[in-house]
Amino acid sequence: MQPPRFLFVHGWGFDKNFWNAVRQNLGEHLGSSLDFGYFDKANLDYDWSQPFIAIGHSLGFLWLLQQPLFACSGLISINGFTRFSASDDWPLGIPKRITERMLIGISRNPAIVIQQFRHRLNYEASLPDAFNLSALEGGLRLLLEQNNHRVCQTWSEKIAALSGDADPILPAALTKACFAKPIALQWQKDGGHLLPLTNPKICANFIQQQTQRFLS
Repeated sequence: MQPPRFLFVHGWGFDKNFWNAVRQNLGEHLGSSLDFGYFDKANLDYDWSQPFIAIGHSLGFLWLLQQPLFACSGLISINGFTRFSASDDWPLGIPKRITERMLIGISRNPAIVIQQFRHRLNYEASLPDAFNLSALEGGLRLLLEQNNHRVCQTWSEKIAALSGDADPILPAALTKACFAKPIALQWQKDGGHLLPLTNPKICANFIQQQTQRFLS
């Protein structure tokens, strides 16, 4: 049988290299890492017509849920969600004012916004040399506006989620609301919002385990 084809999508404030450690721990595999182009040229071209398993981090998972999924064998969320911002019918979401402040700040000084965001995640790598304001703003608007919860419910048997129980961005209650049963939700003890960077081997093992389940 042909090995599975993986599609990796990073979250807001990062790029395709975010997945390097996870992919190294997966060993030899077929895969592509897309790039929203926050700091360089975007690369979102993909052949959605052939079988694949999609892995999304944070915003990347939200984005994946609105793509053509007719050939998708399974969806894996790492630190992800189906709906981010709070509303009257989604009270567990993140207050919109937080993301709206970031949106205003991006237009004024993107370096400070990215630096503050990464500091909150305990990620202190050097900042990129350039910023694509349009792409960064588009990502924040997606967080504010996108609701893919019904899509996730439709795909529940083919979705698995790995989340950190100490995630500074996503409260556990929000994660549980996004990934209610029968979705397979696994918690990483003391895990933060950047599991692919802090726990790449655990992420790779989770991907391998869920891939076997999806394809069995």
